[in-house]
Amino acid sequence: MENYDVIIIGAGILGTMTARELSRYNLKVLVIERAYDVGEGATKANSGVLYAGFHPRSRSLKGISCVQGNALYSDICKDLQVPMSYVGSLFVAFHQEGIETLKEKMKKGINNGAVGLEIISGENARKMEPALSSKILQALYAPTTGIISPFQLILAVAKSANLNGIEFLFQTNVIGLKKENKSYIVHTDTGEFSADYIVNTAGEQAAPIESLVRPADLIIKPRRGQYYVFDKQPKGYKINHVIYQAQENNEGGTLIAPTIDGNLLVGPTSENVRSFNCNETTKSGLSHVEAVAKKVLPDIDMGRVITSFAGVRANIKNVAKEEKDFVVRISAPHFVSALGIKNPGMTAAPYLADKMINLLKQEGLSLIKKDNFVSKLPSNKPFLERSQKEQIELFKQNPAYGNIVCRCEKITEGDILRVLNEPLPPKSLNGLKKRLRTGMGRCQGAFCTPNIIEILSREWHVSPDKILKSTKGSQFVKGQVRK
Repeated sequence: MENYDVIIIGAGILGTMTARELSRYNLKVLVIERAYDVGEGATKANSGVLYAGFHPRSRSLKGISCVQGNALYSDICKDLQVPMSYVGSLFVAFHQEGIETLKEKMKKGINNGAVGLEIISGENARKMEPALSSKILQALYAPTTGIISPFQLILAVAKSANLNGIEFLFQTNVIGLKKENKSYIVHTDTGEFSADYIVNTAGEQAAPIESLVRPADLIIKPRRGQYYVFDKQPKGYKINHVIYQAQENNEGGTLIAPTIDGNLLVGPTSENVRSFNCNETTKSGLSHVEAVAKKVLPDIDMGRVITSFAGVRANIKNVAKEEKDFVVRISAPHFVSALGIKNPGMTAAPYLADKMINLLKQEGLSLIKKDNFVSKLPSNKPFLERSQKEQIELFKQNPAYGNIVCRCEKITEGDILRVLNEPLPPKSLNGLKKRLRTGMGRCQGAFCTPNIIEILSREWHVSPDKILKSTKGSQFVKGQVRK
């Protein structure tokens, strides 16, 4: 049984962010993840918005971590070559009650430390976004709202952690945990591991895992959000800001956001569901998203929708809404947990990771900095996004860069071969999709999927019917018709 200084349970954005920060020190760290890849829980179904901090309750951990985490992303993305942009946001109001909501949001934002907040007229909001409804009376402008790719972010953070010595173990379920002398024995379905310290960032499973070391006091239930994804935005009709609205009736927190890759994202809904596996979209849910989108942007073209998806987040149920907050705490000696981390969890992750490491230090973890920590990653741009000089050099190294596989996202065979040989490579079609956006474009994989299966079959030395979409049992190919 191998012993580690720290075992992190869960490889979502908070788990991987904590792992990267721990990789700065002389520590032996293992990240255990039950899914086949990083970021397969709430992180995968994230809106990609870096929130400004005017939504959470004043001076709450959620609010402070949102503002502070947002400010840290500029340097993180610069080091890790992750594209992001502070595009700003407009929180719009259609009526007097909504205007009062804007004032409340502005007050919350200021108390949380958000900067540059300004309430503007509906006319000025339409100057910034001409497609906005003529019925909008006022808007709260927040310049620090940003957009980022959740996929590129978590992969870069995990890759950086791995390059700096952090081990990752996927498709492994934690089934038990006990304290033995000064260490914890972590029982999994692939073996036992020992660690002096535990970090519990298991998302939907964080509360059950914490209950192994202390009495449960939080009830955490699944809450689903459904989204529409639109094709790349045309030049004549382009939304440049993230747009929210002061809710009426039961409209939920539906937003409209440009993505860093050029698409438009609309959603989510906010629905209680039976389990964390209820990640399907529904007719009623998507109808709701469409109705809110048309209210804010009357001329939005629903014919440009290319796909839809849903994500499920962990929602604390037994705490009053006005008192609800992120929970980051010492669960037991040498054991730190994060519970109820939902929006703006991705934005808050850098701050929360620092908080968790400070709690570990408080519990006695020795933090001696490495001399050889590598903070920066090289560029991971696809071949066709690179300079002509770079393209010529790459093509000389491997002519496969000249073979376009995914036409929508402009991905070549050379790009695929590159990521297959990088740290933490994909193990399935969805893993490749997460790394290169293959299959995410207008045709949703109709053109490229057969070619990708052929490439993966060749490179992994397996038959096409062994290539998985995601996890066990998700083969695309049933078998051969003829040989």
